[in-house]
Amino acid sequence: MRRRRPDSRWYADLNDQYGAEPPNYPLPSDDATEHLSPPARPADPPTVTALAPSTPADAATATDWLLYARDLTKSFGATRVLDRLSLGLAPGTILGLVGPNGAGKTTLLQILSGIIPPDSGGIWIGGAWVDFDRNPEARRGLGLMLGGRMLIEDLRAGEYFDFIAAMYGAGPHAATVAGMVTRLRLDEHLSKPIKSLSAGTKKKVEFVAAVLHRPRVLLFDEPFEALDPPSVRDLTEVTRAYVEAEGAAAVISSHIVPYVRPLATEVRLLWKGTLCQVEDVARLLTERPGDGELQAWADVLEGI
Repeated sequence: MRRRRPDSRWYADLNDQYGAEPPNYPLPSDDATEHLSPPARPADPPTVTALAPSTPADAATATDWLLYARDLTKSFGATRVLDRLSLGLAPGTILGLVGPNGAGKTTLLQILSGIIPPDSGGIWIGGAWVDFDRNPEARRGLGLMLGGRMLIEDLRAGEYFDFIAAMYGAGPHAATVAGMVTRLRLDEHLSKPIKSLSAGTKKKVEFVAAVLHRPRVLLFDEPFEALDPPSVRDLTEVTRAYVEAEGAAAVISSHIVPYVRPLATEVRLLWKGTLCQVEDVARLLTERPGDGELQAWADVLEGI
């Protein structure tokens, strides 16, 4: 049986309708973002007892942040990957998460997005504690780029955008999406199956799909991987414009510091399961004299 192609009228003739320049992203109305409200905290959630009492000095309450994580711990066997890690993202924050391969960057993003659970700790979105298993609707407030795991590669790129819009009930947001599609040079790829696209082009498709429903929190794992330098520039500028216009916040994970530096409003090093401010790396070096890998990261982060 021949597969029926979904209605794709909203992204047709993008260049003719919207031109080559990306639009000024309007701030969402209350009605447009009503579905992004995080769920109410369930009664007597079992993981609350696992929360350790410590709270970062700069994060007195979870309600101060779009995304707040407290004392996240995760181990795989005998290996402790995250060790009582806490973070808070305010509107407009773009956190550059850097660290060596295997440091736990992907694990952290998977926990923040509800793909895997922490061993202990808690996550708040929009000030509300969330349990992704009980309240999967909490993911509506998240925009995810997680190494292509969200893509449906048998669909054409335009069909995939239609599917994402329908899944979130977000409406087409045609002008916003068209500007991104044009800026990222995806126009000619909309009618192509995703599986036929290059790795870099798939990254661009993943980005547009991640923000199509206008989330307030972006979690991007290695978004610049496989992109050529002009595409890195374009994705950097479009991401920054989105965060500023929507009052959003983002975590951008990468081990390529030169790509993260122009985009991030702050940079943190994930080291031995904890987040370190750049200025803390020098102190760590005094505690770990002769640690060549840490010294290498200190050299890379110098001047940020």
